[in-house]
Formats: sequence, structure tokens, C-alpha cells
Amino acid sequence: MELASWIQELKRRRVFRPLVAYGIVAFAVLQVIEPVMHGFGLPEWVLSVTVTGLSLGFVVTLALAWVFDLKGGRIERTGPAFPVASGSFAQPASIAVLPFSDLSPGNDQDWMCDGIAEEIIDALCTVTGLRVASRSSSFQFKGKAAGAPAMAQTLGVATLLEGSVRKADNRLRVSARLASSEGYELWSDRFDRSMEDAFAIQEEIARAVVSSLRLRLSGGERDRLRRSGTSNPQAYEMYLRGRQYFRGLGSENVEQARQMFKRAIVLDPSFAQAHAGLADATVNLVQWLLVSRDAQPALRAEALAASETALRLDPELGEAHVAHANVLSQLGRAEEADRSFRRATELAPGLRDAWYYYARFLFSAQRFAESARAYEECARRDRDDYDALTLLAMPYERMGDKRKVRAARERALAAADRVLENSPDDVRALYFSAGALINLGQRQKGIERLEQAVALKPHDFAVLYNAACGFAYAGDLERSLDLLDRAVDTGRGFRAWIEADPDLDPVRDSPRYRQILARLPP
Repeated sequence: MELASWIQELKRRRVFRPLVAYGIVAFAVLQVIEPVMHGFGLPEWVLSVTVTGLSLGFVVTLALAWVFDLKGGRIERTGPAFPVASGSFAQPASIAVLPFSDLSPGNDQDWMCDGIAEEIIDALCTVTGLRVASRSSSFQFKGKAAGAPAMAQTLGVATLLEGSVRKADNRLRVSARLASSEGYELWSDRFDRSMEDAFAIQEEIARAVVSSLRLRLSGGERDRLRRSGTSNPQAYEMYLRGRQYFRGLGSENVEQARQMFKRAIVLDPSFAQAHAGLADATVNLVQWLLVSRDAQPALRAEALAASETALRLDPELGEAHVAHANVLSQLGRAEEADRSFRRATELAPGLRDAWYYYARFLFSAQRFAESARAYEECARRDRDDYDALTLLAMPYERMGDKRKVRAARERALAAADRVLENSPDDVRALYFSAGALINLGQRQKGIERLEQAVALKPHDFAVLYNAACGFAYAGDLERSLDLLDRAVDTGRGFRAWIEADPDLDPVRDSPRYRQILARLPP
């Protein structure tokens, strides 16, 4: 082992503190032994034996400090250093929070299991130096049997947090376990509390993870691990159900999410996360035209008010800044949106959505170099983020950097293929990887994936729109326009994005394209 690695390993095992303490004690003994010898008339060999004993004690202390550690008042064996996916030596600065298992009597708490895991992810995203796998990546193993080494390798992380939830009446039992990529247990605990303590449990788990990974927190990071949350069990349930609906997207799901967030706010008006969720869901309805044009002004005002309330209640909440920035962007207040996005990335540097939506905003603003850097931040935090990697090719294309365009598409394809191995019906991975295949010269394989995605969800706007982009690049312009027509017919469409999307350049001069685009508001 090289000297630098050796010193780093000594730090990881926290060897220096006990050695310093032993050195202080040894120095004190040596200061006392000589006067004692003279006072009692002891022979000189006593000093030699003492020095020899202290030297042997130093070796024993070093060995014990190397092998054992003190965690939570308990002496435990120190775990091994963690290899990253490539096999090189690395510190445990990456983690995936796996979906928690439902052990409730009715097996009906799926929404709570997912919600607790997501809240822990969001809390850990505020820690600088810790790479946290996104929810979409870590949740691909939900309901699937896989060993720790396989999951860690797939996710490219050194540690895994897994757990279970058991809810009975108003009592909550949460078990959590942090393990290395080899399955070696680093920490575990069980929490038996009332439902009012749900956010406190999540905070304790996040803090235990940070402590086990030997990460140092700034004062601000320590405060942000203490998420404001709510002590109202019903409000917490409504909030988690709202998040579950919102992930499904589509007009019905998003409206259901809005109603859940509103109920949570009625039950606890000081619940910052619920206000941020309401802002997210409401601006999504407006941005993707999921409501009539007449309803849009009132919804924009509602989204702005919700995001401002979330920030007033918790100015340090990264998700609130992301929601506020998205609303400001929709209102055309670009400079304010930019400031809010940047603040979100400062408060929660590991929060994927902060970087992802900032990248989209920057691309729409034609700030292509900055957009590329923000997409790269997404990918740096999650190597399987095929979504961000696919979109990364767009700013590089606008910048005319063909080498980086190709590299981004190759990375996107590799990431999507890894996800499809575990989730073959992931339509987003299908159509994004299809576009990459077509652009990389594998046209027929790409077309097959596009058709597969359309067959799985023939009325989904995102599928139809992205398939239209893929067929445009494949040279089948009529098929592209047919799908774009069908996509806009769903009543959805973000015109500013469509006009900037380079994937649709091949159909840009078509009269039919202009007619389709004219159906969308500016």
C-alpha cells in the first residue's frame, strides 16, 4: 500500500485518536516514575521495565485501534475499506438507499415504505462529499431478490441502506441496516415509536449513516439533516401518498397528488414539504398543458404561493428551492429562477432533481455549456441516470462538439441497458436508449425499441413525443410527425422545449410540423 493510502486507511480506522491519548498517558507516567523511584529508593531497572512496558503497550494500542472501533458506545470490529465498481480502493463515500420492506399486518403500507426511504435519500443529499444513488436507480430492485454485491455493482456504490417498516395502529417500527458492498454490516438499529416520530426516525437513521461513513458535517449540513417535516400522522400519510401519485405523472395522477398535498396542508399548515409538493404538482399541470388554458393563470398563482410558503417555513429546504425555481421559470422570471436553482444545488448538492431541472432550464435559456455541466453533475451522482445522459447530448450538439455528443450517447445507452436488465418494461429507458442506438448507427435495433415503447404505452405523451424524436433522427419523417401529432393530441406539450429540441431538427421545415406546433400556446 502506498504511503498516502496507508495514512488514509489509518484515518479511516480512526487510529490516531487512541494513539494520541496513549501518548499523553505514557508521557504522564514517565514524568511521575522517576520522582517515585527516588522517593521509594527503587532500583534503576524499574525505569527500564516501565519504558519497555509502555513501548509494548503502544504496539498493543495500535493493533487494537486498527482492528476495533467505538460506535454508539459499543466496541465493534472495524469494517473493510470499500472497493468501487471498478475494483479500485475508495472510501465509503457513496450509498444507495433501497426500498424498505413492508412488514405491516395488512401488507398495505407500500406508500410509507417508499416514502421513508425517499425522505432518507433527500436528507443524505444535503451532505457534501456523499454520492447518493437516485431513487429511480435504487428502487429498480424493489420486490426483486438480489445480493448486496450485485446491487452495489449495478448501482456503482460502496454501501447499501436497507430496512423494513411495520405499522400497526399508531405505532411504527422501523428497522434499518447499513452494509458494505460485500454484505458486511456497518450499522443497524430498530426504532419503535409513535407515528408522530416518523421524521425523527428518518433523521436518526441519516445521522447514523453519516457517522458510520466517517463523514464530517458542517454546521449547516447538521441542521439540514434535521428536516422540518410534521408530527401529524395524517398529514404525513397524505404527503407520502401525494408523492406516490406524482411519480406516476399523467393528468389524473398529478391532480390526485395535488389533492393529497392540499389535505396534508389543511392538517398541518406548517408542513413545508407539503407546500413544496403542491407547487411541484401544480406547475407540472401548467407546464405540460394538463389543464385548460383558462385555468392556467390561477394555477400559476397557486404554484407560486405554495413555493413561497414552503420557503418561508423552511428556507433551507432544497426541494422548496427547486419547486420555486420551476415556478419562476414558468412565469418567465429567468434571473430569479436561476438564483433559486443555484441555491438548491448549494443546500442539497446531492439532490438529483436540483441539477436535472436546472440543466433543463439552462438548455431552454440557450446557456448550453452550463446546461451540459449541470447534466454532468446528475450523471456524476448516478451513473445509471440515462435520462440526464441522453439529454446531455443536446447541449453538446448545440455547441458543435461531436466527440462529446457521441460519448454522451454511448454513456446513456450503457446506463439504460443496465436498467433494462432489471426492468425490461421501463418505457423511458426504452425510448431514450432507442434514440441513442439510432444516433450511434444501430438504426433497426433503435426502431424496435421505439415501437416496443409505443406498444406498451400508446397514449402516453412522453412516449409518443420521444418516439417522434427517435423516428425523426432515423429518417422516417412521416412516422415522426404522426407520433408528434398524436402526442400533441393528448393535450400536452411544452412549446419552448419542443422548439429547442435538436432531435426534431429533421422535421423543422415541414409545414405539418409548424401546424402541429401552432396548436400549442407560446
